[in-house]
Amino acid sequence: MAEVEGVIRFDYALQPPSRPIDGNLAQPLLAWRTMLRRLELLGQRPDRYGGLGYGNLSRRVPGGNGAFIITASQTSGMAEAGLGELVRVNRCSFDDFQMEAEGRLPPSSEAMTHAMVYAADPSLHWVLHGHSPEIWRNAAALGLPAIAADVEYGSRSMVAAVAALLNANPARPLVFVTLGHEDGVFACGGQVEPTGAELIVCLGRSLALAKSGASAS
Repeated sequence: MAEVEGVIRFDYALQPPSRPIDGNLAQPLLAWRTMLRRLELLGQRPDRYGGLGYGNLSRRVPGGNGAFIITASQTSGMAEAGLGELVRVNRCSFDDFQMEAEGRLPPSSEAMTHAMVYAADPSLHWVLHGHSPEIWRNAAALGLPAIAADVEYGSRSMVAAVAALLNANPARPLVFVTLGHEDGVFACGGQVEPTGAELIVCLGRSLALAKSGASAS
């Protein structure tokens, strides 16, 4: 299957789960999903992005040979999510943009970008993707690195761009924006608490800039 916000831009093979997702892996991810929803970095509203869901989270599966679990496509609008709203991605190919996954729902449209982050830096175990107009518009003032506006999300050109950005910005956790993906912001790190905290700090600083009228835009 081949699926702008919420549109899957890669081919994927989705199989029924061959094993249950480990609750010890899932629960921190689901908890941070709740946190990002409360901050409106993740969700679904009729007045944003054509009413489609936005934002997703993933974490690497320890010892999984590159596998990771991620929130499923168009589940961000759900007030509560459980194991059934998670997908295990077992394999990604950046040569032919193919993905092999297990679950009852398709992987997030951003799953390939998550895979790019994990492939570029093995030390990264968490990726939090949200949408924040305030962070996105004030990225330069916040000193955040950015993927160029001519690099579309989920595209082949994103593979090299993500690797180059992570290589040029060695601090971890790291928050960066995708200028070609409206309001898109990513936080990645080795542990979820400092990664999420870095994202929240950026949100607070961007809100302060917006209030003061000091936006870089």
